[in-house]
Amino acid sequence: MNIVPPSDFRTNVSALSASKFTSNAVPGLPDKLREEVAAKPMNTQMNDRHPLESRLRNWDETALRRTHEQYKQIFGLAEPVKRLMELNIVEQTDFNPIGESSNIHRDILLNKECSLDWEDVFPDSEALDSSLGFSSDVHTKIEGALNIR
Repeated sequence: MNIVPPSDFRTNVSALSASKFTSNAVPGLPDKLREEVAAKPMNTQMNDRHPLESRLRNWDETALRRTHEQYKQIFGLAEPVKRLMELNIVEQTDFNPIGESSNIHRDILLNKECSLDWEDVFPDSEALDSSLGFSSDVHTKIEGALNIR
């Protein structure tokens, strides 16, 4: 049971990979023509980001998997299956009793009803930007400057 997501951060890249297609002349040398893959530049294989970024990207997924594993150990197999089915139903429906952009049913199923995110405080950042005059749309700026509405 993982508490923290596994790290997929690569600090080095090996040019000698295990290949099933080897050269006839030199058995240890991979044959790229028979393998029929294009050469990959080394910079595309290296991560130029912080090592914690990959862990943070998978944090919610790992926490949800851990929670369902704990539910399975405590309550049996039916509880995580029921919760996943309810979450699937809630994500497919568009019923929104509060009228907000956040889905309170999904938050309850994910145990996030007490957490406060940026989207909860500022639900429509585009409307906020336009009301403060920080609209990034060029056409809106031109219309405002020329009083065309």
